[in-house]
Amino acid sequence: MSTTLFLGQIASGFLLLSLISSVFTKTGSNFAVSGVVLSLALPSFLLVAVAGLVADLFDRKKIIIAANATIAGVVLLILFSLEKVFASISLSFLYFAGNTFFLPAISAASAQLVKKSQLAFANSIFILALAGGQLFGLFVASIINFFFGNVATLMVSEALLIICIFIPFLLPKLMPRKDSASIFKIIYDIGRGFIYIFRAKTIWFFFLTFAFMPGIVAFGGTLGPGFFNDIVGVSIGKSPLIIMPPVALGVLLGAFFVNRPKVRDSFFIAQGLGVLGFSTALLGLLISFDSVRYFLVFLAVVLFLICAGFGAIISIIASRTVLQRRVAHNYQGTVFGASIVLSSLVASLMSPIAATMEILIGYANVLIFAGLSFLVVSAVIGQVGKRWKF
Repeated sequence: MSTTLFLGQIASGFLLLSLISSVFTKTGSNFAVSGVVLSLALPSFLLVAVAGLVADLFDRKKIIIAANATIAGVVLLILFSLEKVFASISLSFLYFAGNTFFLPAISAASAQLVKKSQLAFANSIFILALAGGQLFGLFVASIINFFFGNVATLMVSEALLIICIFIPFLLPKLMPRKDSASIFKIIYDIGRGFIYIFRAKTIWFFFLTFAFMPGIVAFGGTLGPGFFNDIVGVSIGKSPLIIMPPVALGVLLGAFFVNRPKVRDSFFIAQGLGVLGFSTALLGLLISFDSVRYFLVFLAVVLFLICAGFGAIISIIASRTVLQRRVAHNYQGTVFGASIVLSSLVASLMSPIAATMEILIGYANVLIFAGLSFLVVSAVIGQVGKRWKF
């Protein structure tokens, strides 16, 4: 399961790097990068509610295989239309539409393969495969793209996706339900499950946390190419080589840190946002001074990337673990599907907001404002967690 997810995310990283690199190189605009982010988020927003429901009605193993086969076919079409920018972006929409059906199915299926007592560890592995695959994919793709170009990058992506078609055949059947009720009864049952879930304040608290974290990532990802090009002085072709290793280190540290069973789940989220907020505000303050030397800026950026990876991953793992503990697996496809819908909406909003804020107030002020906002939210979550005792 984790191998399929890991390789699939590497393949997605290869495709994503090709798109962002091409668009930013041609335009030099954060708004253009925002357009790429929107093209990735829109399929999830439109389709993932259906994808989540499908994951709760059919064998999740078959959904995983079918989704991988579909997106492998799309990448093959992109290879044949690489010179046509509009066609490539349109096909990338189809790629992430197929990926939209893959993620709720594999998210829900992962809880079927382990005991409840193993969920925290299993989620660490799952999130490491998810985030690690994306980071590793972007890092390796930047090297291949730099030396061999887009065609070679996409060919590697295609090869990985073909492997991902066959690995899931080793899994057992992953049927979400054992009863033979009608589809209308099942949909009604899922609706009742959602009503119950959102009446429990602890459930919707962690649901919202899990859903909003990709929006934060989209905010940073939109500003990243321009920030490194304008502030750090590193081009889009080389910046992933600097970004990915420290972020990956932060992710690994966070994945180990979060496996502490006696600590409140809300503490991890407050801690993660606090680390993210402090490092973001500090970086903004540092680059606001013209007298700061390049070496110090570079060092501060590396430390910020480690803290960003650490803060984001412990919040994601903690919130996802709570959802899997407290939501019956019959409804997890729908729940994770709904979280992806909200994540896509938030990402679609945060990406153009980031580009607009950069134009209006500059990188330094954006970082300071974002960092202080994270710190305030961290303090609120810490207090709410103590009061609600979760």
